[in-house]
Amino acid sequence: MTVTTITSRDNPAFRRAVKLMDSAKERRKSGLMICEGARLCADAAESGVVGEELFVTAAAMEKYADYVEKLTAHCRAVYEITEDMAGKLSDTESTQGVFLVVRTPAVEENLAHLNPTGQYVLLENLQDPSNVGAVFRTAEALGIDGIILTDGSASCFSPKALRSGMGAMFRIPIYRTTDAPAAMREAVTRNMRPMATVPRGDSCDVTAMKFFKGAIMCIGNEGNGLTEALIDACPEKVTIPMNGRAESLNAATAAAILMWEMMRGYMK
Repeated sequence: MTVTTITSRDNPAFRRAVKLMDSAKERRKSGLMICEGARLCADAAESGVVGEELFVTAAAMEKYADYVEKLTAHCRAVYEITEDMAGKLSDTESTQGVFLVVRTPAVEENLAHLNPTGQYVLLENLQDPSNVGAVFRTAEALGIDGIILTDGSASCFSPKALRSGMGAMFRIPIYRTTDAPAAMREAVTRNMRPMATVPRGDSCDVTAMKFFKGAIMCIGNEGNGLTEALIDACPEKVTIPMNGRAESLNAATAAAILMWEMMRGYMK
């Protein structure tokens, strides 16, 4: 494929890429997002995500030659950019100089499509994109069947979430709901088991629970936890036992423990 060299920040293709990196609104509007880093870009391509444009520095072409060669086969345009332009485009302090614009993976809006025997995680208003990405990474590793996001949660396709998730967003089903309490009440009618994670004394110790297929583990906001409406919609309440002096856990750490317990009985 022909590589086009661009040296000006005013180049239209480059300016579009910068907007995608900087603006969640632009990502939603265009249906595109941008991946940064040789490994993450390669993960996107290998996962079947449609590549649009590749931006790469001369140094990166040499250093990550194997990755770049594979990426060029998945793109309709390849641009060589300067190190200065890579710094402008990057969302990190030290960039590898590899950027891939891709079509945003599909998000399922209809939770009736959940597999009633699947194991899911619902994130309500989780606002730190790094936490969202970490949950995706752990969920993929443990074999979770999908992640449900509320409208108040950070986008799993933001640059920070993508880096933290290590490409898991490309390989795990993603769902979105505008009314989590109603969605969980509907799940109950399909014999699924929504569980609210709360730091309450009357909650069941998650390590003592017997998990069956069809569980939905609901995890809340970093500071405020789950909303009362969602807690009320979940027939079961679970908590993580803590013997130390800390009053709470990081949201991604708590999610990892909860998912591990939920999936432990199904791991071979």
